[in-house]
Amino acid sequence: MKILNGILAVTVLLTAMFGCGKRVIIRRYYLLENPRLTASMDLAIAEPLPFNVDVRDFQVGKAFDQTRIAARSGSNELDYYFYHHWAVRPSMALADMAHELVDHAGVFQHCTRGYSYRPDFIVTGHVMRLERLLRDAGDDDAHLAIVFELIDVASEQQVVRHEFDRTTRLNRDKSMNGFASAVSQMVSEETELFIEKIVTHFEQKQP
Repeated sequence: MKILNGILAVTVLLTAMFGCGKRVIIRRYYLLENPRLTASMDLAIAEPLPFNVDVRDFQVGKAFDQTRIAARSGSNELDYYFYHHWAVRPSMALADMAHELVDHAGVFQHCTRGYSYRPDFIVTGHVMRLERLLRDAGDDDAHLAIVFELIDVASEQQVVRHEFDRTTRLNRDKSMNGFASAVSQMVSEETELFIEKIVTHFEQKQP
């Protein structure tokens, strides 16, 4: 009798766990992508610069170099969401965004994503922070800190640098999709500023 009762109890437990009425919990993935292209950018450039440029994968701090989305609730406390992930590793996703914007802006004669034969310059970046800041009131922030670089391949010297450390309050959309959108917006805006710095750099070098 005890054995039958035990079997019945296990059966009820398994039915509760895997029954048709149970809500399926799925892992969700989020994209980092440009919200818009920079067709309206005033770059003050008559024609593309006669250079070949590679946009390489960004270097990401080890704490953020993964698909799991990081959440910071304290000054030195970092957690990771179990069911919320980046669809693409940040090192590649952020470089993809930069390539799309640099290529669309038409600054250079050729703009390649990855490796090409003897590029003149390399565009890359260093990601120090990519996280959701958790607030007690529930109004979380998207936090992003990146250094963009344009490197001269021949001299191996950095010729243009753009560094920023920004937070955006998630007031309207506090969902994880809203967080990904806020990060994407910041990356897009700062990449535009980086492109403008590139154009200014080469304008100043012209006789």
